[in-house]
Amino acid sequence: MILPKFSVRQDKDRVYVTIHVAHVRTTSIELDIDGDQLKFSASPYYLRLTFPGKVVEDEDSNAKFDAGTGDILVTLSKQTPGEHFENLDLLTSLLATRREQANVATNAARPLIEEIGTVDNSGGIDELLERARIDEDFDWEMPQQLDLGELQVG
Repeated sequence: MILPKFSVRQDKDRVYVTIHVAHVRTTSIELDIDGDQLKFSASPYYLRLTFPGKVVEDEDSNAKFDAGTGDILVTLSKQTPGEHFENLDLLTSLLATRREQANVATNAARPLIEEIGTVDNSGGIDELLERARIDEDFDWEMPQQLDLGELQVG
């Protein structure tokens, strides 16, 4: 998946996300709003933004596609009108997964490499059930990275 160019701005009640995508079919565009996250996909593009506060889909929220420029303007309402979202200009923090943001907040990042021992199946069904329960907490969000060669400050 390709990370599209994007920009984010806000006023006291709304967040505006401009996503630049070239040559996409409008029928393939998908937007999903989930609390503090916006997920956008339109093959071959994918973008997941995690905001510092919660946003909601309401009657004032919308998305408009300008075929001439290839820009999609997404307007989202803030759950708490008047709230100021800090650091919207720090694109890497918007691209971070929820787990990465929680680790930064608690400064408790796990090591990137873990040593895994051999599997011993002699522990019985209780041990296997416990391992399955732990696996349910797996974080399926993949990290996104900016291509700094194409980054333009405007």
